[in-house]
Amino acid sequence: MQHTGDHDQRSGKRKSIGKRKLPDQETSQPPSQRTLSELLSKNKHAYESLPSSSSPVSKRSRLSVSPSRRSPAPAVSPNKMYNFSGSPPKNGNAFVRALPGQSTVSVKGQPLNLNNSRQPNFGPNVSAKKLVVKNLRTAPRGNNEPYFDRIWQQLDKALTEIFDGQKPSSSLEELYKGAENICRQGRATLLAKNIQDRCKEYVSDKVRNNLVTRAGGGNDVDTLRTVNEAWSSWYSRLILIRWVFYYLDQSFLLHSKDLPMIHEMGLAQFRSYVFADTILKPKILQGACDLISVDRGAETKVIQDTGLLRSSIDLFHNLDVYNSDFEPLFIASSKTFVSRWAAAESEKPLASYVENSDRLIDREVTRCGLYTLNRSTKQKLSELLDEILLAEHEDLLLRENEVIGLMRAENNIALKKLYGLLSRRNLGIKLKSAFGNFIKEEGSSIVFDEQHEADMVNRLLRFKKQLDNTLSDAFDGDTDLGNTLRDAFGVFMNLGKKSESTGGTDNPKTGEMIAKYVDRLLKGGLKVVTPGQADAPLDDSFSEMRRQLDQVLDLFRFVQGKAVFEAFYKNDLARRLLMNRSASDEAEKEMLVLLKKECGSSFTHNLESMFNDMDVARDEMSAYNSMQKQLDRSKRSPMDLNVSVLSAASWPSYPDVPVQVPPNILGVLRNFETFYNSKHTGRKLTWKHQLAHCQLRARFPKGDKELVVSSFQAIVLLLFNDVAEGDSLAYSDIQEQTGLSDPELKRTLQSLACAKYRVLAKNPKGKEVDPTDQFTYNPNFTDPKMRIKINQIQLKETKEENKSTHERVAADRNYETQAAIVRIMKSRKTIKHSELIVEVIEATRNRGTLQPADIKVSIEKLIERDYMERSEGKTYKYVA
Repeated sequence: MQHTGDHDQRSGKRKSIGKRKLPDQETSQPPSQRTLSELLSKNKHAYESLPSSSSPVSKRSRLSVSPSRRSPAPAVSPNKMYNFSGSPPKNGNAFVRALPGQSTVSVKGQPLNLNNSRQPNFGPNVSAKKLVVKNLRTAPRGNNEPYFDRIWQQLDKALTEIFDGQKPSSSLEELYKGAENICRQGRATLLAKNIQDRCKEYVSDKVRNNLVTRAGGGNDVDTLRTVNEAWSSWYSRLILIRWVFYYLDQSFLLHSKDLPMIHEMGLAQFRSYVFADTILKPKILQGACDLISVDRGAETKVIQDTGLLRSSIDLFHNLDVYNSDFEPLFIASSKTFVSRWAAAESEKPLASYVENSDRLIDREVTRCGLYTLNRSTKQKLSELLDEILLAEHEDLLLRENEVIGLMRAENNIALKKLYGLLSRRNLGIKLKSAFGNFIKEEGSSIVFDEQHEADMVNRLLRFKKQLDNTLSDAFDGDTDLGNTLRDAFGVFMNLGKKSESTGGTDNPKTGEMIAKYVDRLLKGGLKVVTPGQADAPLDDSFSEMRRQLDQVLDLFRFVQGKAVFEAFYKNDLARRLLMNRSASDEAEKEMLVLLKKECGSSFTHNLESMFNDMDVARDEMSAYNSMQKQLDRSKRSPMDLNVSVLSAASWPSYPDVPVQVPPNILGVLRNFETFYNSKHTGRKLTWKHQLAHCQLRARFPKGDKELVVSSFQAIVLLLFNDVAEGDSLAYSDIQEQTGLSDPELKRTLQSLACAKYRVLAKNPKGKEVDPTDQFTYNPNFTDPKMRIKINQIQLKETKEENKSTHERVAADRNYETQAAIVRIMKSRKTIKHSELIVEVIEATRNRGTLQPADIKVSIEKLIERDYMERSEGKTYKYVA
């Protein structure tokens, strides 16, 4: 649309009236220069009415007025014609009012006002009217070529100044307006091509030639630095160029399919004419790789420059050559570097290789983030490190002797890094072999160490704690390795070999030692195994006792055959109950609850019966003491008596040890028998004097003492009441009067004359008792304590008792094995040897894993006793 109008000198604004040709108008009449009032007066019959409009009007719309060529229409009153408010016009004046943002035309002799923005008074039911004046023709368009040439010369000069690093002489606003006007004239394509040609000329000639010249006199890093400087300079110029031609960039190039935007054009030209140059490109890429090599610690003449490396990576990203050119070269150089590094490090110990490999991977990954390398580069580099450091050196990482050495040294830091490296390729599970073998090797050395047998459980607890720490800290609680730990513990904990300590049987030693450990714990005389600290005295609190019981039960769960533990625990419990040596009744009952949870009620049935017997015995003694109080003083017992009546079925079997009880004590015992038989008929009491203990009042010149001794010790000491001062008793005399066997008498005399408390004197002196020795009362005995316990001999298990317990357990196991074989044969009738072995092992698993050789011995015994017979093809047949 072409605009015509006059210039207002005061405001500098241009008021314009547009001409527009309608389809049904004639085109021969020239444009009218008359006033709008004359046009409206002359052609008022051409308008019958004005349509109302409520649609919005474009910002570029103008009020168009042109003479009408249509045939006259019926006359309409002006007052009615220009009534927009729905009410009669006042004073005969009519107004034409545009929508908001348009000019207003006053008709019928009133002055023309196009800037009045006063809103019309609309009626409640009448919309605004719009006046449309037609038939204004458009003037022919003039020649804009001179204007383009003049503006381009101005823009070209500005480009030259920008390329030279100077500030344009013309203002940016003037340059921007000129470029905008050219675009509005439809010359945007030509303008864009001219800009592209000028930039190409500058980049391809001046910039590239300068860089090529400077590249010939420096190394690759120097070339990279000059290219980075040139890129930075070009990028700043490109931004200024885009500012000048921003209208072209956003209104034309943004939607163009053939021409790139200014920013993209600048990047493409620098990439095509500078980076892709056959001389510059290899130097640029190699320079970046050299900087990375220096950052990796390579010894070269190149000085480390992190800023240059970071800007170089940004350059590759901006030019969009990172993935196509830089990344392949970087990965190739990284492969060469890592291969050489791994070859040199593989000669060092495993701990050093693992630690350095972990540090290398961390540095490489950190570098990717520090210098904004792509995620694809980080992934490829990670895969490269895994391939070279792990896959190619897997044998080194899994070298069993070195892995076991790290475990033995408790080097959890190195083990954690080793596991972390292997886990990068899901190879952590391959540590199972070394981990399991280490546990079996170390555990077996603890179990079969006879010199430190008494400390076995403490060492096993510390070993278990060490493995738990290794599993959680170094191996991140790996489930497979945790299963390996339990399986390996279950193997060595159930190993056994024939030795003197096991009575010539192959019973596992762990069950016996765990039972003795619990015995010392429940007596309150054990030291606590505190993780990470030295042994500390045991806390008397029940919570600490419970913690220790839970700790030892962790070992007990690995014991497959509980028969050995049961036998020894039963013996020790009997001693604690009879000697009143338990530190806490609550702890004893708590241990029973724990064992019941682990092994079932059948396992603890006899143990619970032992506690019931002690309760019944207390009731019996209460009744006996009440009866004694009702007697006359002359008929009362001269000494206090406490008897525990036990059922033989629940308690351990104790052999009868012959001994001659002094008459005064024997009379008291018979009184109790009479009382007990009066209450219970059909029962017989068997006295177990070897389990009894006594309290004696002894008089010494240096002070009276109260001695707590065993029954055998008391019987021996009472003999010296009838010996004159200074006289002695020979060993043979003591044996004759007490009736004790040599082993029992020697142990008793040794505890009285050769131990810590020497209430008797032996002649000749020595630690061993011989049949030729003489014994006398020791008048020089002294001790700061008033009450002295010397009955420790009863609390210790003899070698004979230990041997007999193992033999009894082995015999019971043989009987159970034979019973299992008979049950299987009775149900199967005929079975092969291999199948019988498997079924017997499975049937007796809860009592411990049997060896095939032991099962074969039981089979031979059953064949001899005609329970089964051999058949063809290694088959057995049941004999009914």
